[in-house]
Amino acid sequence: MIGLAGCAMGPDYQRPNVELPPQYHQDLAQDSVENGGQVAWQSFYLDPNVRELIEHALKQNLDLEAVRSRLIAARSQITVTDAALYPSLGVEANAERSIDSAITNTDPTHGNEFDIAGTVSWELDIWGANRRRSEAEYANFLSAQESLNLAVISLISDVASRYYEWLDIEQRYQISMNTVELRKKERDLARLRKQNGVISGLQVKQAEVEYQSAKVTLPDLDFERQEKANQLKILLGEYDYTLKKQQDLQSLTSADLFPSSFKVGIPSQMLSQRPDVKMAEQAMIAANANVGVAKTAFFPKFTISGSYGTETDDLSSIFDSEGVTWSLLGGITAPIFNAGSISAQYDIAQESSKQALLAYRSTVLAAYFEVNDAMNSFRRSELAIEAQQELVEASRGYTHLAMLRYRNGVSSSLDLMDAQRSLFNAELTLSEVRRDKLLAMIKLYRSLGGGVLTEQELAKVFDEDEAVNTAATP
Repeated sequence: MIGLAGCAMGPDYQRPNVELPPQYHQDLAQDSVENGGQVAWQSFYLDPNVRELIEHALKQNLDLEAVRSRLIAARSQITVTDAALYPSLGVEANAERSIDSAITNTDPTHGNEFDIAGTVSWELDIWGANRRRSEAEYANFLSAQESLNLAVISLISDVASRYYEWLDIEQRYQISMNTVELRKKERDLARLRKQNGVISGLQVKQAEVEYQSAKVTLPDLDFERQEKANQLKILLGEYDYTLKKQQDLQSLTSADLFPSSFKVGIPSQMLSQRPDVKMAEQAMIAANANVGVAKTAFFPKFTISGSYGTETDDLSSIFDSEGVTWSLLGGITAPIFNAGSISAQYDIAQESSKQALLAYRSTVLAAYFEVNDAMNSFRRSELAIEAQQELVEASRGYTHLAMLRYRNGVSSSLDLMDAQRSLFNAELTLSEVRRDKLLAMIKLYRSLGGGVLTEQELAKVFDEDEAVNTAATP
């Protein structure tokens, strides 16, 4: 029997050879061993506020809880599928009371019959159909596990991104508030100077326009900060959560929030690090196994069933050995004519396997360029911050000189307002580019793998006494 069950129809899975470039396009500390995507999120996000938010989201996020539930269901589905590899045992018990018809029997009497028997049935997995189904189901389970990893990585990066976006809006809102207050004072001063005959009404109108121009930015910024806070609360799974605003993005650098050293590794490491790539590979494994399942439909199926028990007309003697009954049955079913259905199912399985391979290659290709784009974004943000900081410093110097010239009566208020406007816009833009650099760093970390759940963290998805490796391996 073991010899009959030793083979399985269909091709055995082999990982396809994907030719990846040896390096990424950008030179950002590429290394063949170290890779920043392997760093646990606790070691990557150094900001205590962000870490607190992430820990809260991992416990409360509703979408993540749904993914956890699907993983648990996928593990149970393995047990359901693997059950077909073993005999099915059961018990049958029947009781019957009857009387013969008076028409055919001149002396009809009541009769009792009781029987109880153990039953066994087994479909011999000669062609390996059940083993291929088990292989496919285990791949689906591993895919669900990677889906959880992907959901965790996405949640962590989304929480961090939304938080820094919210801080940026808060920063720009404060800049706008300060500018509004400053221009309000200048407008009031301009009115006073007009009353004293120092300036004309045109200059007062100019001051009024600058004041209103700064003031008009506040409603949109106020809406944006509320909207961003609401997005963050959805990720946190809370209707009401008090967000902490201790950081000042202008005073913090990336070194305060992320590791000072970050390496991207080499492209081939993506195959074993990114959950989406590993999910695509598990889909290939499942599709490959289903080809074997479809192929077994061309061959006969063998079943064995039997029973052993006792039969009696007196319930009290049901277990007496004198009434022993038993049966043993072997069966075979084979396809003869099915209008090409089996062949069509086999063709579908082969095409599904091909589609899974194409999806895998597409996922790897997209992942490679996602890393490159993240590196480009990070490089661009570094250059943008440097240039924008210089612009802010120049604008502050320009504003200071314009203020002195205006107070000394050398230049008009128009020159001062133009300088203040330039400084206002430069400060807003600087806050945005600093935010962009933080988001680029988060995106780069995520694209490289973003840290995955440890075995201990993944075990918490199941019962406290169980670990993931309790799932049956085909």
